[in-house]
Amino acid sequence: MGSTRNRLLPPMPGNVLWGWLGPLLVAGFGAILRFTGLGRPNAVVFDETFYVKDAFSLITYGVERASFGTVENPIADRMLLAGDTDIWVKCPRPEADPCPLYVAHPPLGKWMIGVGEQVFGMTPFGWRFAGALVGVVSILILARTARRMTRSTMLGCLAGFLLSIEGLHLVLSRTALLDIFLMFFVLAGFACLVVDRDRARGR
Repeated sequence: MGSTRNRLLPPMPGNVLWGWLGPLLVAGFGAILRFTGLGRPNAVVFDETFYVKDAFSLITYGVERASFGTVENPIADRMLLAGDTDIWVKCPRPEADPCPLYVAHPPLGKWMIGVGEQVFGMTPFGWRFAGALVGVVSILILARTARRMTRSTMLGCLAGFLLSIEGLHLVLSRTALLDIFLMFFVLAGFACLVVDRDRARGR
């Protein structure tokens, strides 16, 4: 019976302190890479042109609202970088104001971006803060999950370290795009499944 249990549920490493301290240190290293110079470049980068304004609109009005300009001529982007937040298109019919926008993505990631904008202002640091924070937390989750899967604190920390320096993860953590939020919730869901597996086997 004991042999079967150990195959199904091998014991966790005995040092609980290092089981948390190691992943936290790795996440701290990832935080340095993600938050240092987060406001650079002082520009609206790639698809930030959509999500920055959508997030600001959600925080301000509760809905996505149309702003000045197009992708080819991003007037609103230049206004935001100049400190002008009055970027919204006025609808021809006053009763329709705020002028609605065609929405192509679910709002949760944009709400999270908007929280950073609300706290730190409509600046590159403000709209990138939530992505950087989620990126750091995902490093911690991966390190803890890999530790649980391998029953090795060292391997868990190695997995977290590799994620902290992985190029795509680093870039997405430092830009106001939705990909990092999707990755975070998929990873968190997988981590919950791994914990549930252990608890079910324990029962």
